[in-house]
Amino acid sequence: MKKRAKKKVFIAILFVVFGIGLMIYNGINSTSVYYLTVEEIIKEGGSLRGESVRVSGNVVDGSIDYNAKDLILKFAISDMENDAKKINAIYNGIMPDAFKPGGEVILEGVYEKLNNLFKTEILLAKCPSKYEEEIKEGEE
Repeated sequence: MKKRAKKKVFIAILFVVFGIGLMIYNGINSTSVYYLTVEEIIKEGGSLRGESVRVSGNVVDGSIDYNAKDLILKFAISDMENDAKKINAIYNGIMPDAFKPGGEVILEGVYEKLNNLFKTEILLAKCPSKYEEEIKEGEE
């Protein structure tokens, strides 16, 4: 191969490698989401401004309002370490079976600090007790 042809092949390979790298970077960047506690989201809520975030907390007893006809679930979650820190949440979809008062949930969506409202796009209800092995008496 001539020197000029080798140079063109080398440049073409560089462009392909650069393009693939750029696609990987953009893919990771667009799917990454911050993970915060309820207390952190209350403190930093103003700086998030429409960013998609994940928040974990416990469902507040007596806060669940589910409209099964319109599939609208309204509830509040509290910080796992400080029950006094709470945010309201709204979710449009079917309520998960494991969703219950006092249960741990992970929400993904957008927080509106002005209304103290988390607009939930993804709702995951944790239910570790259902899958934990039963401890027999005398074992520990």
